[in-house]
Amino acid sequence: MIRYYDTGLLLKLYTEEKESDAIRAFVTERKQPLAFTSLHLSECVSALRLKCFRNECEEEQAAGAIMDIENDIAAGVLRNVYIDWDAAWTQCRVLSDSHAATTGCRTLDALHVACARQMGAKEFITSDDRQSKLAKKAGFRVPKFG
Repeated sequence: MIRYYDTGLLLKLYTEEKESDAIRAFVTERKQPLAFTSLHLSECVSALRLKCFRNECEEEQAAGAIMDIENDIAAGVLRNVYIDWDAAWTQCRVLSDSHAATTGCRTLDALHVACARQMGAKEFITSDDRQSKLAKKAGFRVPKFG
């Protein structure tokens, strides 16, 4: 089964945050590579650099986490998935038009759900309330972790 992990959860695999242990256990229990898009990579790099800007981590820590992500891509732990970006943006617009007023989802929330649809995911894993509501409305199973 293909599972889509929100970037916020993927980051917890590479940094020490409140939910890191729970998400690591959740991922380990499933014993499968994680679908990973260029959106995930861009968001991970940006979030890690933002942590430096906010003095939440040192440059060496951010660089190490980025290296760990790149190593996991090379090793197949993170499995690159191709996204048809024109189709994803079209789906993002449809999702936003249909559900933003009732879920409070933002553009990136809808884009992640659109990417999950593009890759044929059945589950959408997130700790974000807006994404969770949108993913459920879009027909995904949204399991709890932790």
